[in-house]
Amino acid sequence: MKRKWNLLFALYCCSLVFHSCEDEVNTEPREISMNCLDTNLETMESLLENAIIGDEDGSYPEENAIALQQEIEKLQFGYSKGLAGQFTLQFEADNYCIQAEKAIAEFENSLQFTLPPGEPAELIVFGIDGKGRVEFGADPAFGGDDAFSVEAWLKYDKGFFESGIGDFIATFDGSTQPIEGWMINFLGDNLRATIGMGPQESRVLEFGSKYPQNYGEWNHLVMVYDASLAEGQLKMYLNGDLFFSKTNDIFNGAGELQSYQPNTKNYNMWAFQEPTDRGRTMTGYIKKFRFWNTAKSLEDIKVLMNSDVSGSETDLECAWDFTQVPEDDQNILDKTGNHTAKIVGSYKWMPLND
Repeated sequence: MKRKWNLLFALYCCSLVFHSCEDEVNTEPREISMNCLDTNLETMESLLENAIIGDEDGSYPEENAIALQQEIEKLQFGYSKGLAGQFTLQFEADNYCIQAEKAIAEFENSLQFTLPPGEPAELIVFGIDGKGRVEFGADPAFGGDDAFSVEAWLKYDKGFFESGIGDFIATFDGSTQPIEGWMINFLGDNLRATIGMGPQESRVLEFGSKYPQNYGEWNHLVMVYDASLAEGQLKMYLNGDLFFSKTNDIFNGAGELQSYQPNTKNYNMWAFQEPTDRGRTMTGYIKKFRFWNTAKSLEDIKVLMNSDVSGSETDLECAWDFTQVPEDDQNILDKTGNHTAKIVGSYKWMPLND
């Protein structure tokens, strides 16, 4: 019996030693990589040192130079914290790197150059942080009805939206009830379609699937809603193929199927920033945007991908090509001649790549 208790006591002591060693291992400080801070700091300082600051083509605006200097100081502070051993987890250093990379991109994008009206070009809108957007005007027709299609080409780079929802094009209005309008948007790693449903409050029909990570390449998107269908009323097509299909499954407490709620209060249609929740933003390129007041089929969409519109199509509500520099960025007539768009804030017409 005594031998048994001695054995148990020995095992207990071993367990204490094991846990003590384990605790000692777990409490050792982790090595934090500072490489990205060092690299980004060097890049930012070099950019600012070699940049021409001014108002002429080939120069960077003074306000952007000041903003970059402020970001350099923030990164230097973070670098000092890292050297002092004040980071306990890698993400603390990584957050400084993410902010620095964003600052570098914003400064590089601020390089000034002028393309003449009529010059073939690509439009990029810097929507992140609400800095830029396209306003297509305000019209009840933009909210759609029992059948409509939203078509556009979109191109984006890494980091094209940040946390939360990144809005591409929308009339969505969740500021009052019931929720109204529609939205093509990004959340997490998904490209989504979202529409307001009612008359019950706070209801939406939405679905999404993993967005293509072919950064720097154009994608053709079409969101289609057709209330007449028994299933698959909400669809998204990507580059001529069905991307996803969602059946209306929104019921109220009494078991009554809810229906799409077109806009009755806010008639604005914007790109790269939601008209009501202006924190939902993204940055990207847009071209050949069209709003149709019919539900397009897959066969229709395959044709639209490779064709232009005249503006006289009977079911075409509005269309902008955004493929050449306009005479006036604040007064861009659509191809039907019935609507006018303007580009607000931070954007740039980029020359076409050879």
